[in-house]
Amino acid sequence: MTLCSSAKPIIKVCFLNFDVMKTPFKYLGCLPVGGFHKRDVFWVGVLDKIESKLSSWKGRFLSLAGKICLFKFVLSPIPLFYVSLYKVFAMVLNEIVKLQRNFLWSWGSEERKIARVSWKKVCEPLDVGGLDIMDIRLFNSALLGKWIWRLHSHKGGLWKQILESKYGGWRSLKESRVYNKDSLWWRDLKGI
Repeated sequence: MTLCSSAKPIIKVCFLNFDVMKTPFKYLGCLPVGGFHKRDVFWVGVLDKIESKLSSWKGRFLSLAGKICLFKFVLSPIPLFYVSLYKVFAMVLNEIVKLQRNFLWSWGSEERKIARVSWKKVCEPLDVGGLDIMDIRLFNSALLGKWIWRLHSHKGGLWKQILESKYGGWRSLKESRVYNKDSLWWRDLKGI
């Protein structure tokens, strides 16, 4: 390790000409790396981003079709990084669904509106009578399941070699026993 030379008297620790950061830090401006995803503090950034996209004026002036478009093309991609890597716990999932429901049925109005249909029906595909809004719970399980599929189907790759050497590969996911050496991410994959 060496010290970076700069015009300011601030000393930065560098390694291979890169600043050394302490965890947790934010990846792509939103995803905390090195944080503990089982705490609600970890998910505050996602909830804040969803709420900021749902300002009250948008709900007042959008039709139902406009709200559905906003759901599909703006709100659904916001938690994409998070739900593809981490198992979202129930409290955060309930909060995201609550924000979505409130926006769809009553956002921007002063009084509380009654939901016209159940949320389960709203999340169903169009051809069976739903509005085809993504169910965040199922989406989270599907994206985590994709890691299992990749681990099973890909022939090579450094990430696969690391997981196989550390945990024993995709076959060890079938074991119900949890070991102390297992990371939280690997335990979440076992729970799918």
